[in-house]
Amino acid sequence: MSIKQPELTPTSEKIDRLIQRINSGDIRIPAFQRSYVWKQNQIIELLDSINDNYPIGSVLLWYTKERLKHTRNIAGYKIPDSEMDYPLNYVLDGQQRLSSIYAVFSDKTEQDRSTDNYNPNLDLFEIHYDFQYKTFVPSTEIDALSKSVIHLKNLINTSKLIPALSELDTKYHNDATELCSRFLNYEIPVVTIKHRSKEEVGIIFERINNTGTKLSTLDLMTAWTWTDDFHLLESTHELIERLEAKGFGHVPNQIILQSLSGMIQNDSTTQAVLKLDGKIVRQQWKNYTAAVKKAIDFLSTGLNCVHQDFLPAIQQLVGIIKFFSIPGKIKAKELSWLKNWFWRTAFSNRYVTGTTTQKMNYDIYNMVQFRAGNNGGLETYPTTVNQSQLINTNFSKSNYLTRAFLLMMAQRNPIDLIKNSPIDLGKALSEYNRKEFHHVFPNAYLKSQGLESDAINNVLNFCFLPADSNKTISKREPKDYFFKEIPSKEFDGIMYSNLLPNVKSIYKSNDYERFIVARSELVLEYLRELVHFDD
Repeated sequence: MSIKQPELTPTSEKIDRLIQRINSGDIRIPAFQRSYVWKQNQIIELLDSINDNYPIGSVLLWYTKERLKHTRNIAGYKIPDSEMDYPLNYVLDGQQRLSSIYAVFSDKTEQDRSTDNYNPNLDLFEIHYDFQYKTFVPSTEIDALSKSVIHLKNLINTSKLIPALSELDTKYHNDATELCSRFLNYEIPVVTIKHRSKEEVGIIFERINNTGTKLSTLDLMTAWTWTDDFHLLESTHELIERLEAKGFGHVPNQIILQSLSGMIQNDSTTQAVLKLDGKIVRQQWKNYTAAVKKAIDFLSTGLNCVHQDFLPAIQQLVGIIKFFSIPGKIKAKELSWLKNWFWRTAFSNRYVTGTTTQKMNYDIYNMVQFRAGNNGGLETYPTTVNQSQLINTNFSKSNYLTRAFLLMMAQRNPIDLIKNSPIDLGKALSEYNRKEFHHVFPNAYLKSQGLESDAINNVLNFCFLPADSNKTISKREPKDYFFKEIPSKEFDGIMYSNLLPNVKSIYKSNDYERFIVARSELVLEYLRELVHFDD
């Protein structure tokens, strides 16, 4: 038996032909597709583009005899099933455009009630064309007695167009005929993929780059793993909702899938994700969610990372989840190695350069080694941060080094500079709020000294401080508030807890440059403590 060669066939099809294909059951929406999300103004803009003969983008179809267990009809309309042994075309890209065109012009008005959660409001597609003003108008905005409008559902169906013309002022008949011709003759690019496996379709899709709403690997995996009692997309949403309460409600779907594949297959690549066996995913989902919970608990209780905003790299989750997914009692030394690995990867550019999936796969490999009692892989994770980089890094949530630095400060259980009481890290790290951070050398003071914003907002010039204590300091210079507000007897302890140099002469002389250098040395010294380990 010969294996058919993959095909990628580009064609152009007229609107009425596409409508006929949909009505015959030839074109379907796979269950992994999102629901219809366009608003009426987007539909009208699409109609305007067609009327002006502008390109509207292509439709991507997957032609296959492989039947997905769950599919939906275009725009939710009830359409008959095709023969079981007859191939179907699944819409991979262009669902919103294709659904809009079909729903506006088709006379199929009965919706499939089994897909109510995905069905759009049919009123969206009730659109007329007003020949007097030469514009498309929602039905709700037209005068019922107007003789200058035509319902678009009557436009390209000749059996309906002729009666509709009798309701239209005769002076617009030629315009109506021309409008009908423009839509009937407009051709939409259609690209059809044939003889491709599900895995290949997933990879092809990931490389699609257009202005429409793009499918994700999660959407594809939802279709591959779907059964009547398991829906990966919905199960993922339920997991994210639980994580929301723990401050990790925005973990990307891609990380969810990569960590799931890493747990099951020790491989986080897209190819591996798409090869996941649906039955195994369903069987392992409970174990996976338990591992995720343990990973988040480790971050929040073991590292004071109580919110996703402060995780240096989201990719770190893949390795951590793998660590906690491995059965057996976790030994203290294994947990120590995990923390060591965390700080090594936190203070490096590991996940901002090169191919991250290869690096995550190496993380997965070493998590298995840790749990087997072997820490040798730790030495292969060098920290890349240096003094110059610290001194030239601005305080920014988007910068991994800022997040790593804030989390490092949290390890010292910082004390309020003014109140001499422990900082509420749960509040300070519950979400990114700059009011919870303080310029050690106040912003206003440094501006008065002629410093630029980049120098003032150096990450090393920040520490934790609640808003009320921050107000007490306000714009006062260090030599003032450091010796009038900070308790002198606890000075060294407070400085230590905030990872601040305890050299009083720095603050007495308001020596900002010396302060930045001294603090960078403290940070690097503490980092060496965090990543030190004994064989």
